[in-house]
Amino acid sequence: MANTTVTWRSVPLLNASGVLTPDGIRLLELELNEERLAVITFVGPPSTRTARNELVIKLLGQTDAAVPSSDDESLILLASVSHRERDFQLLFLDINATNITDPDACSGLEQLIGAVCALSSLVISCYDEINLMSSFVSLLWQFQSLFQTLVDEFVTVEVFEIIPKLLSIDYSPNRSLADKLVEAKNKGQEISASTLANLIKLRDLGFFCPNSIAQMTFDDFVGDFATVKSLFGLEMTGEVLGGLLRKLSLQIDEQRPLDFGIAWDDFVEDKCRAQAEEALSTYVDCVHPAVLEHPPMEFEAFKQLHEDIWRLSLDVYRSTSKFKSIKYRTVRKQLKADIHIQYDHELDSLTQKSREFCESIRHDLWADLYAHATQTPDDRTFAAMLLAIQEFDQQYNEKASGPEKAAVLRSFYKNEAIQAFHQLESVITQQWSEQRLQKLRLQLEKDFDDKKTDLVKHFMHKEAELRSGMARDMETMQKMLEAKVARAKIEESEAKRHRDKLVELKRHNTELQEKLVILEHKQQDALIQNAVLITQVGELEHVVQREIESRTELVETLALTIDKAKKEEFALNERIGELQLELGEKTLRIEGELQDLTQRLRKTNEEKEELQEKLSELMFKVTALPEALQQHLFCVENDGFRIKCHSRPFCCKTHALPAELKETIASVLRKKLQKAQCGGKESRGVVSIVIRCAFRMLHETIFMYYLSHHTF
Repeated sequence: MANTTVTWRSVPLLNASGVLTPDGIRLLELELNEERLAVITFVGPPSTRTARNELVIKLLGQTDAAVPSSDDESLILLASVSHRERDFQLLFLDINATNITDPDACSGLEQLIGAVCALSSLVISCYDEINLMSSFVSLLWQFQSLFQTLVDEFVTVEVFEIIPKLLSIDYSPNRSLADKLVEAKNKGQEISASTLANLIKLRDLGFFCPNSIAQMTFDDFVGDFATVKSLFGLEMTGEVLGGLLRKLSLQIDEQRPLDFGIAWDDFVEDKCRAQAEEALSTYVDCVHPAVLEHPPMEFEAFKQLHEDIWRLSLDVYRSTSKFKSIKYRTVRKQLKADIHIQYDHELDSLTQKSREFCESIRHDLWADLYAHATQTPDDRTFAAMLLAIQEFDQQYNEKASGPEKAAVLRSFYKNEAIQAFHQLESVITQQWSEQRLQKLRLQLEKDFDDKKTDLVKHFMHKEAELRSGMARDMETMQKMLEAKVARAKIEESEAKRHRDKLVELKRHNTELQEKLVILEHKQQDALIQNAVLITQVGELEHVVQREIESRTELVETLALTIDKAKKEEFALNERIGELQLELGEKTLRIEGELQDLTQRLRKTNEEKEELQEKLSELMFKVTALPEALQQHLFCVENDGFRIKCHSRPFCCKTHALPAELKETIASVLRKKLQKAQCGGKESRGVVSIVIRCAFRMLHETIFMYYLSHHTF
């Protein structure tokens, strides 16, 4: 706690009725009026007040500090900590909170709990087993109603800045804060989907236990949270805190609904009115002495002074007014109207003073000049009168001043000058005779012409001076008009920019409202879809249950089928084993028969080779026969069959064979075929070989028969 000064105060700021106490007024509006403030508020049931105060004493190291009574139903300022480097005061406030749902049964201070939280930088909720819900500040109806009104009236960013940081300390002996938070949130589900609830979640810092706090220092516990409170872009000071508490107390005293926004506007209006009065006083202090000057100032100078001081007064109002509220513009508009009223009043005073001053100069100056002109001899009276009028015009223009200068001079020429000439004319008419009057008329005509010429020259000179003065005035007025037009253009462009910005904000607000409506429709559709989905889920659960039952029956059937299939498979495996055994036996038998056939084929081939050798010898012998006999032997084809030896075919007649020989040949062929067919499909090649061999043997036999029974 370096560079800090701790002051233990234990002073009530608000009594049980919610009214500022004299000590609270002294502290906030005198001692802490211009100090930047960060406020930490401890809230909880009366049973935790002693623990709360002891916690503050421990953090601040004030072992000998006096602890307020737990029955004290007031807002207590426990202590203040002055940070010299960061230039702000940290205030520790303590207030009891009970869970009372009926606003009519609450005291004035209990109704202000939400407002005190809104004015705090950090709110620490302390609770025990008694009155659990009262310790959670965000669930109190005072907190909910106040901030819900702010959410409805202000933009979300401004409301987020006003919502304090929320911290909870668990003083309960049995249950944990996490369980109680779950219970409290379950009880407050009706606000869980609102914008306010989402903002509160962002400000929630969690909870501490007394054991963990015991190991902390002051900087560890509040160092990160001790920041100067900001309301609508304005830093919290003692003046702001006291003024807002006073306005909120007035709302409760008048039995009006508690509205933080209206209290802020009323506070801003009071401040702006005070500053507007100061600006108006500045205008009066600058303009009124100028009106009282002697001689009175000219109208153009007064108008220029008014415009300069008017801008200065508005600059004074703008420089001191730093509040964000619609009341600022309302008071500024009223200030402009008051300045214009004061301007009209001062202009009337200046006009009256100028008329009195010019009338006084007119009366005194003309009285002296008229008396002097009437004392001259009769023959010079007219010239003296004209000279007196010229002298009056010159001296009056030099001495007179103010807005009524020209009006009084015009009144003089309309009244005193004409009256003087009338009197002069009557006097001259009475004193002079006709002759003298004729001479005088001639002299007067001459003098009149001379004086007329002089007056014409004089008035032409005056006209030139007036024209040059008017030209200068016109040039000055033109410059002023240009400056006014330029200022009007600047203000018009600024107003246009603000109007465009307002139109853009309105359009953006309209889009946001449309999006909000769309989101609400989507939310409603989502709720309907959720109900439909819940119905479909119930139907699907019923269908799934029935499917599970059918699947269970199917599984049981499949289990029986599998058991039966296993038994059949076992029987098939036994049958396959028997067939394999039988196949092995038949394979061995067929292999034996195949070996026999192979041996027989070998013997047949040997016999064939022997017969072939014999046939070759026979053919050799046949070729040795005469050609006629060979032709007779090889060209007989009627009712016979062709025999081919080597490349030369021959035919023999089977019907000429004896019956015994035919029977013998047929029996041999049948035996050969039966033996060849015993081997099945595998012996088809062997059968064809046997048949060919049989036919060859038949041919040889027939040939040998012919050789043995025919002579050549």
